[in-house]
Amino acid sequence: MAANEQGSADTSVSIAPSARHARYLALDGLRGLAILLVFIDHIYADLSHLRNSALGGVLALGNGGWIGVDLFFVLSGFLITGILIDTVNRPRYFQNFYVRRALRIFPLFYGVFLLLVVLTPLLHLEWQRGHISYLFYCQNIAMTVNPALLYMAPAVFLGHFWSLAVEEQYYMFWPLAIWILRDDRKIMRLCLLLIACIVLLRFALIYLMPSKMMLDLIYKELPTHGDGLLLGSFLVLALRRWPVEALLRHMHWLVWPALLLFLGVGAYTHSLDFATPAMETVGLMVTLIMFGGLLLRCLIRGSWEERFFTRPSLRFLGRYSYGIYVYHILFWPLMVQGLHWLQVHLHSRIVAGLVYLLLWSFSTVGVAMLSFRFLESPFLRLKERFAPSE
Repeated sequence: MAANEQGSADTSVSIAPSARHARYLALDGLRGLAILLVFIDHIYADLSHLRNSALGGVLALGNGGWIGVDLFFVLSGFLITGILIDTVNRPRYFQNFYVRRALRIFPLFYGVFLLLVVLTPLLHLEWQRGHISYLFYCQNIAMTVNPALLYMAPAVFLGHFWSLAVEEQYYMFWPLAIWILRDDRKIMRLCLLLIACIVLLRFALIYLMPSKMMLDLIYKELPTHGDGLLLGSFLVLALRRWPVEALLRHMHWLVWPALLLFLGVGAYTHSLDFATPAMETVGLMVTLIMFGGLLLRCLIRGSWEERFFTRPSLRFLGRYSYGIYVYHILFWPLMVQGLHWLQVHLHSRIVAGLVYLLLWSFSTVGVAMLSFRFLESPFLRLKERFAPSE
């Protein structure tokens, strides 16, 4: 959600030789928007019973919050590729990259599973053999084959972990691709070629084998949902060759039609849900155009996008977005029981929903802050010891 390590990539990236190591604070705010979108999507899922109430129209927009994951992907590709291209000619290129990624990603990820092991006797968690796949970041593949692996009955939900696997799998091959090619132009051409292949593959799979399982496969696997990461990678390299204003002139005319087309797909399918053939073909494609344009706008000094996304509130959410993403629905089955309890005792579905939303929001952010302070930060401080940046 991503970043996915969802907000784990450093926002210090090289854009051009004249702006080397510039820190774009608006990218923190973009990550904040991404986690808000994901959160809203899951709010819609929990409070969808209110769709016929006065809040129904507002909640319906939340059905499209899944695009937050795609914003995470674009940001991740942008930031990670900037780091890789900066360090490709340095000694211990692979070692430093993977050590730094491991120190950022692994403590929280594996810490959660250690917590679940400890809680197993208390919550009577039912582990399955397939849950081993999570330890190797193959959960997106495993949960497509066996949807039961989304849960650890009766209390834990792991369905959102698929995006963490997609990003980690991207990190496995992308550093090697950059090390082999090294030349910016060759890497950019590779990005565009792979993006085109992914888009065509999605159309072909939907046309040839339309099914619920195929929709899940397209959405949760790297070969069919890796174009956001590749677009981010392309943009950071393009910004080394051309000013951001020049790129925007070529891309700007696509952004608003892309937004209208995305909304048009939603109107056509009567839903903004991702799990429709139209949304997983046309919808995913235009979503990337929208976020690519938004990212470029955030890099223009003084633009309203830069001013908006440097707001402290959005940057705050971006700072803790990884933890928020991991924790916010980790105990979803128990949370739903809590919502039902509130509805019974408050005698109002709307009031219960609002109280539930407040408790959910503040507790998630609080846990993410504590996790960052006491679990993640001690490992982050080891980066310069084991994998110095210079």
